[in-house]
Amino acid sequence: MTAGRLPLTVENLPANKNPYLCGVGKSYLKYYDRFVLLAWVCILLLFWWQYDSALNTWQSFLLSACCFGSAYPFTTFLSKTLLSKAVEKLGLLKFALQFFMICLLFSFFIPLTGFLFYHLEHHSAFPDMRYFETGKALNDYIAAIFISFILNFGFCGLRFFEINLKMQAELSDSQMQILQAQISPHFMFNVLNHVHVLIRREPELADALLLQYTDILRYQLYSGKKDKIAVSQEVRFLKNFVDVEAIRWKNKLDIDCRWETENPAMEIPPLLLITFVENAFKHVSRSGTERGYVNINFRQKDETVYFKVENANSNFTPSKKDDSGIGLANIKRRLDILFPRKHSLEISCNETYYSVKLTLKQ
Repeated sequence: MTAGRLPLTVENLPANKNPYLCGVGKSYLKYYDRFVLLAWVCILLLFWWQYDSALNTWQSFLLSACCFGSAYPFTTFLSKTLLSKAVEKLGLLKFALQFFMICLLFSFFIPLTGFLFYHLEHHSAFPDMRYFETGKALNDYIAAIFISFILNFGFCGLRFFEINLKMQAELSDSQMQILQAQISPHFMFNVLNHVHVLIRREPELADALLLQYTDILRYQLYSGKKDKIAVSQEVRFLKNFVDVEAIRWKNKLDIDCRWETENPAMEIPPLLLITFVENAFKHVSRSGTERGYVNINFRQKDETVYFKVENANSNFTPSKKDDSGIGLANIKRRLDILFPRKHSLEISCNETYYSVKLTLKQ
């Protein structure tokens, strides 16, 4: 849940979906900028080698630098800025059009550079090597288009690979945070203390409470390692948690829960909702004159999950130093990774209530 940590072992670590993250992937992410720099140096030397056989050394280097200088800003803007936005906003169709337009625009500078060098030779700024001809501008432009497509496709591929590795690394870190912080010691100790007290007074109730708590631990330890779980299993887990809290609170709290599942087999990520439920019970307001309350409404319909938790407010405001604030931050990040542009999270509160509304679309 939000505060405590499980002793991590090989058995309860989340499976690493991408082996590259342990070896080549980590090295690639660490040295990505150096790798890109090396690729650009190789491209500059390749241009230079291509022109050096037909031009003198100074002229071939200057021409290579001009080609390199026109390619670098276009390719960098395309791969580093536009591709990142396209992946983040899922606008790959728009990016494909941007890719095509930038390739055509960049290709225009190759024959333009040749035209400039032709006039520089004509005005004796360079020795007349008869390499540049005004009549082959169209052929140069067509050749430049192929070069531009290959160049931009290569760097966009490198960038996309880096983005993919980063997203998988972030998801892996998020899963580890969920695993490490899934059991609250405060909740655990309270349950065990209640079981201890009830063993003598109400042994049957103590037995039922212990069985429900065992189901909670089993779900967290084993189902928490999976990518997806049936919505019926997640609901059962939440029900067990609420039932345990109801026994602990007895008649000091009004609890109203509604569970509606149209398709119990629909799958969602495990342990995605428990933080909101735990925080509701943890910070619910109660006094001698007014009873506190926790209301939970879970509804799954048409591949969409609607979830709302509301509790009587105790004028509690999560902060960075509070475990629940950290838990909410982790959940928000996890939602951004698992449901990009497919979820909405609304948190509202005033002097009387604290409410969380979450919508998830498959």
